[in-house]
Amino acid sequence: MVREHARGTVRDRYLVKGSIAPRFVEARAVTADDAIPFAPADAREARAFASMIADGSIRMPAKGRFYFDMDAYEAAAAARRAKSVPVMLIVALLVAVVAVLFYRI
Repeated sequence: MVREHARGTVRDRYLVKGSIAPRFVEARAVTADDAIPFAPADAREARAFASMIADGSIRMPAKGRFYFDMDAYEAAAAARRAKSVPVMLIVALLVAVVAVLFYRI
């Protein structure tokens, strides 16, 4: 039996983190044509929503209607990971130096 794949299957199963992005994916609001109205529930969610708008993950094609831009979300996540690499490298080097100092004693 040949199994046919519906268009958008990958987007339907797309895993996102947080409380806002999954709602847009579940509503299938991933293109400008599918934009939905959205209002943050509380102050914490409002800050997260504002940061997603700032990094381009959430776009507003019409007043009061928003959609989730998966490509921008991935680019923002990659940028955050790239910024954390030097910090992790420095921490790893400090741990190694401390380990070597204790090894000598």
